[in-house]
Amino acid sequence: MYLHLFLVGLSLLFSGVSSTDAQSNQVDAFADGDVILPCTFNIPANEDIPTVEWSKVVEGSKPVIVFLYRDGCETFGMKDPDFEYRTNLILKRLQNGNYSLRISKLKLSDSGTYQCLVIQKNGTKEQTSGAGDSWSEPKLSVVSTDGGEVTVECKALCWRPAPLMTILDNEGNRLTEEPAKQEEDPRGCYNTKQNVTLLKAVSRGS
Repeated sequence: MYLHLFLVGLSLLFSGVSSTDAQSNQVDAFADGDVILPCTFNIPANEDIPTVEWSKVVEGSKPVIVFLYRDGCETFGMKDPDFEYRTNLILKRLQNGNYSLRISKLKLSDSGTYQCLVIQKNGTKEQTSGAGDSWSEPKLSVVSTDGGEVTVECKALCWRPAPLMTILDNEGNRLTEEPAKQEEDPRGCYNTKQNVTLLKAVSRGS
């Protein structure tokens, strides 16, 4: 039997969307949906559209480029392949200093902290800044085997907002009607877990 984990809800933390008021903001979205991360700067009307770089913060590593707009068009060479064909700017709003990023077909792995960087023609950089938050991938594990039964547990640690969790079989049927258990974490997020007990498969002799 295959177990399919169904989670709805993820969080994207983007850092400061104004050159005059840098701050961290959170956007909540749904897996497989779309989201827009705002980013606006005060750019004089007679100025050319600058280079715009959106990146995702990766703990212990360099940020990954999720979208790069340069010389009037998108540049693909530095873009992370995981965001291929899933990110774009709202082109008709660029001249107004609106460099908001649209991410399509959201994945659970998209949760995280994003930064917007604007580079003027004269080399001046305006980069938003802010502390990131953390999200963990959900984990499915066996917690006990008792007689002819096996109990598995799914955990999603430190999510904000708390996810809606359902465990399904390979035909899409719910394996338990019991609601998932949730508790608030001291870090201001939520820990969610759900257990389901299954009959242990028995091999028959010939």
